[in-house]
Amino acid sequence: MHLSNQWLTLRENDYELAGGKRLASYWLVEKPPYVLVIGETRKGLVLVREFRPGSGKEHLGFPAGFIDAGETPEQAAVREFKEETGFHASGARVLGTFDAQAAWLRATCTVVYVTASDRPEASAVDAEIDAVLVMDWGQVLEKVRAGEITEMHAVAGFYMARDLLDKS
Repeated sequence: MHLSNQWLTLRENDYELAGGKRLASYWLVEKPPYVLVIGETRKGLVLVREFRPGSGKEHLGFPAGFIDAGETPEQAAVREFKEETGFHASGARVLGTFDAQAAWLRATCTVVYVTASDRPEASAVDAEIDAVLVMDWGQVLEKVRAGEITEMHAVAGFYMARDLLDKS
């Protein structure tokens, strides 16, 4: 291990592949498992706009956050959704998981669908969030197609939810 904090670990590893081939000095970023929350009110999906240091710009996407020790993905989704949006969530249901950028990043994303209250019950407590918006499925699809929603986990999570919940 070369660097570690609460958000990530940077590690240099050597790997032996099938057939005996070795990859020497391969760098890997490890992040804790996290949830992406697809929250739906009667009026539409709840999205957040927030600044992302990696791109240096604001992104429109879905609430997301790390799964705390001892939490299930469903519990983390309800907690993160409330923290980031102020909306109450219920009926949390795991839709699936995927590995984000598996070539160099160890980070498992669990996509969780929740039913959300129709309006926020409290102010969002996450200082990273600039705005909370509600859009119908068609509007979100238009934003994805127009390149206005570009974070990989947001796009993948949206299409996963759209397919599994038959919202096409």
